[in-house]
Amino acid sequence: MFKSISRLGAAFVSAIALSLPAAASTFSIDYSDLWGGGQPVPTEQGWGLNLIQQGDVIFATWFVYAQNGTPTWFSATLNPTSGSTTWSGQVVFVPSASYYGGAWGGTPPMNVVGNATITFSNVNAGTLSWSANGVTVNKQISRFSLRAPNLAGKYLGGMVATCSSGAGLLIFDTLNVSQSGNSLTMTVDFFDSQSRQTRCTYNGTLTTLGRSGSVSGNYSCAITATGQGTNAGTFTLSNLESGINGFSSNYSGSDQFCSSQSGRFGGVKDVQ
Repeated sequence: MFKSISRLGAAFVSAIALSLPAAASTFSIDYSDLWGGGQPVPTEQGWGLNLIQQGDVIFATWFVYAQNGTPTWFSATLNPTSGSTTWSGQVVFVPSASYYGGAWGGTPPMNVVGNATITFSNVNAGTLSWSANGVTVNKQISRFSLRAPNLAGKYLGGMVATCSSGAGLLIFDTLNVSQSGNSLTMTVDFFDSQSRQTRCTYNGTLTTLGRSGSVSGNYSCAITATGQGTNAGTFTLSNLESGINGFSSNYSGSDQFCSSQSGRFGGVKDVQ
């Protein structure tokens, strides 16, 4: 079990001035995923779009069919043209290349056949506009969901946020997550500003959106020794991403002391 980090935690009722992290990078949303046609979920079978993002570059490949029914694929290297919401680049078609079962025969010809632009309306949906050899295509796209993440486990983590009043909020120490289907219970045990052991419990429903997801629900905090409640409200975790080392997400919430909270929620997974 993680050793408690005394005095790191702070109850929402405390107005503590904290040195919070700087604002997230412009490219804090990772669009890497398998995408398809249709919203809010892909509904068009027979084609798809793979996006791999590294910093401010997205490499896109999509598999489609030509007018004669021949399997065809295109690629594009996309760069941001409007913040982190619009990405554009040239569409490339490779007419022939080395046989996959033989020796590599060198760099194949690469023909620029058009342009592509993806405009994301949010983290999970957008519009793909592209052209190839004079044919223009416009598609609504969204992420494919293959499997919901399993977040259950023990972490070192919690929430760091800023209240609309400007006050810093920190609930951070031992984070435990239990999961049953799409139902999540997350508890953070920490010491408040008066060195009292406190627990905040977050109950929510997980929605899977490709390799991303969201959780919305209610939370409450109480002094562990007495059970005396300190605050309660609602919360939403968005742009949630998980892996073998833990999970991270954007956090928003509200309670009786702070009508609008914005920050981060997540944790580093315990090795035990």
